[in-house]
Amino acid sequence: MGYKNLMGSVLIILFMFFFLVAGLEAMAPRTIGFKVGYTSGQLRAVETSDDIQVKKFATGGLTLGLVSNLKLTGWLYFQPEFIYFQKGGKYEVDVPLPVSIPGFKVYVVDTRHLDYLEIPLLMKVALPLKWKVKPTFLTGISAGLKLSGQLDNKVNVSLGGYNFLWPKTEDITRQLNNIELSYIIGGGLDFEIGRGKLSLDQRFSFGLKTNKYETVIPASYFQVIGIPVPQDIVYRLKMYNYVFSLALTYFF
Repeated sequence: MGYKNLMGSVLIILFMFFFLVAGLEAMAPRTIGFKVGYTSGQLRAVETSDDIQVKKFATGGLTLGLVSNLKLTGWLYFQPEFIYFQKGGKYEVDVPLPVSIPGFKVYVVDTRHLDYLEIPLLMKVALPLKWKVKPTFLTGISAGLKLSGQLDNKVNVSLGGYNFLWPKTEDITRQLNNIELSYIIGGGLDFEIGRGKLSLDQRFSFGLKTNKYETVIPASYFQVIGIPVPQDIVYRLKMYNYVFSLALTYFF
């Protein structure tokens, strides 16, 4: 799917969502809200080779967008959302080397910044208590449409007590799945505030399909410092997106 076609589809979905929730808001109050929050993403790798070792770290991001809250019963809601959602993660890779030189080590620090338009379709349970603060539970499926991906790649080389660093930035949008399905589970609190409602939720998003990443370390990096590496070093990793998010939504 081309970028222009993708953005066209996204805009159509956005307008449909807007008119739907606007009509619902006219019939019932507090059915549409605006969300803003924080995301913490990790990439969980499925190694393609036994000699590739990965250490993973989390990276922070942003989420914001529109939320609809449709009451089905006194305690059950259907909650579709249309949100901008940042994923990604940071990891270290101990790279297997094509040559054996005493004291020669290479490790790579990769940070991936991934932007999506997410459309979660969630079921939300609010405990039927006569309190102004109600505990909630939610679960469901989300479809993520890729927007962009960026790799910050740092190649660290140590040899004979000397250290060398080669940083680069690369567009990796093409390596992302066009559509990423995720399973969501979480919960939070709903606060009654005058005529509106404030909802605090924390949730986990588990990607259901790996993205296939390929990273290339040019042989020229090593040749310029006199190390006879005969060809580019290529490593491939299949990685799932796992994201924790914490967000506030105000329903008008």
